[in-house]
Amino acid sequence: MKDSQAHLQFRYRAVNSVGSLLVTAGIKNLSLEEQDRYEAAIELSGLNDFGDAYYRDGLQQLLASARDDANLHPIGRFIFSSMVTNYLVQRLRMVDSRKKDAELYEIPLVPPLIIVGPARSGTTFLHNLLAQDANHRALPQWLLMYPFPEGPEESGNTDPRYIKAEQGLNFRLPLLQGLDSKHFSRVDSPEEDILPLGITFHSMIFFTLFPVYSYQEWYLDQVELSQKYREYRWLLQVYQSQDNKRRLTLKAPAHTGSLGSILKAVPEVKLIMTHRDPVACISSACSLLYTFHLGVANEIDIPRMSDLLLSSYVRLGERNIAFREENPGLIYDVYYDSLVSDPIGTVRGIYSHYDLPWPEGHETVLGDYIQRNKKEKHGKHRYSASDFGLKNEEILEKMQFYTDIFEV
Repeated sequence: MKDSQAHLQFRYRAVNSVGSLLVTAGIKNLSLEEQDRYEAAIELSGLNDFGDAYYRDGLQQLLASARDDANLHPIGRFIFSSMVTNYLVQRLRMVDSRKKDAELYEIPLVPPLIIVGPARSGTTFLHNLLAQDANHRALPQWLLMYPFPEGPEESGNTDPRYIKAEQGLNFRLPLLQGLDSKHFSRVDSPEEDILPLGITFHSMIFFTLFPVYSYQEWYLDQVELSQKYREYRWLLQVYQSQDNKRRLTLKAPAHTGSLGSILKAVPEVKLIMTHRDPVACISSACSLLYTFHLGVANEIDIPRMSDLLLSSYVRLGERNIAFREENPGLIYDVYYDSLVSDPIGTVRGIYSHYDLPWPEGHETVLGDYIQRNKKEKHGKHRYSASDFGLKNEEILEKMQFYTDIFEV
């Protein structure tokens, strides 16, 4: 176990001291009980129809995991319960939107680009490169967190969802020491679409941000994902309706093991998969999760975290290879070393493979982005498997099914 309280700034330790009394007193904003989260969401939205009840199993598993094994400190409980409430609010608004604007959910999609691959294999870098094309639309963090408007939009005013997201991030960032060198992200940065999938309560966003070990174990066992990805398509249609000419450009390593479900729900999809040495990927991912978990929990069970993360790579990777065997030629592969050594050439390869129009002067646009965003711009990220109780040999043995196929 790792004590995570010592690194907190004094103001956060003081808040936690008071918060412990509030938890004992049963303050609902800190509650991890299902009914309290429902009541908060209904009060905030004025709505009460949550739609297809399949999501409840995930919600119940998540809340039980937060109570039983996450060991959240009061600030962590507040952040967690607020996130759960928001996802219930977004779910209510999605169901309401489908009732009021059914035609929106019939609109065709411009075939979206979706980047998958092992986490920490270059997905973020590639995502940002593809987002430089004015014909592409990568979704910012604030819009992924709040897909549905809170009310009529007022022209000229900053969207209240943006303000809410920025306030939340500004509160959390001081808790997450060293995060910027590992994964720099702000509310207007392109982010992973596991964020809006929180409304399904079948999403890796929860284990990414919180040490909800038993929830992640449950999540990895889920294979019937048709409703989850049906709702994913609905979300893409909402985003497409906001800008119906540009191509949605998305990424989420968590999709890597669910491509069959994505293909059924979004048959137009253009899939890209990144590849990298699994030792580097898993070591880096352990470091990132450790930072997130350290900011919200009293203690972190490092062996359980790292073992579960390794298991996640194995399970998603095995499912990906099974999909590829049944659906040859549907994925365009990108290798990390090539991406880093020749990023513009790598992007050109994607455009050529999917017959996408190459904008005039796009090499200059990409070159300028690369020059402005050099590696280690926000600090050097140092990590090793041994920091988290793993051995390189153990990782390679368990990931041999992957390295035997891909030259990483």
